[in-house]
Amino acid sequence: MKRIFLFVTVVAVSLTMGMGMGVGPVLADDTANETATDADLEAGDDWSQAIDTDTRITDWSYSSGRFTLTIEADDETRVSLTEAGSFEEGTTSFNYDEVRLQEGTNTVTFAVADRDGAAVAVATRQSLAQGTGAIVSTGMVEQNPFRHFGGETGLFSGVLMTVGLAGLGSWYVVRSEDSGVIEA
Repeated sequence: MKRIFLFVTVVAVSLTMGMGMGVGPVLADDTANETATDADLEAGDDWSQAIDTDTRITDWSYSSGRFTLTIEADDETRVSLTEAGSFEEGTTSFNYDEVRLQEGTNTVTFAVADRDGAAVAVATRQSLAQGTGAIVSTGMVEQNPFRHFGGETGLFSGVLMTVGLAGLGSWYVVRSEDSGVIEA
């Protein structure tokens, strides 16, 4: 009887330990419900955001802590770039830069801190006089709430392993008693 119990326990533990390995690649292939990550984000086609009447952002992209902005200017002007986005409670510092734009299309690269959501605020003297400006944001990047448990696969493997071993222990107690459970 002990040999059978030991064999069943080893098989059950082996199966539940290997359960997460087979499900991982299947979950990785699910692209239907894909959420944005902060790896590489960029603007869609025909996207434009006015900074002021003479300056506008025509394209942007974000990759690992860097925004690349394409800005069109009707005249030579200066833009100020400020890191914006979600900050934690307390005090911190932020990045700031001023860039001189030539008339026409200009490409500006601006570094921001990697957070759950990154953004850059862009303003000119004219837009500040009007009390406006433009913000380019990646939005809040959604994180997996089960990441501390090894993702969904790790969490559900652990739950199934716990339930399976509890059932196996119950079965052993009932089988080892002569006439059912006499004393709990």
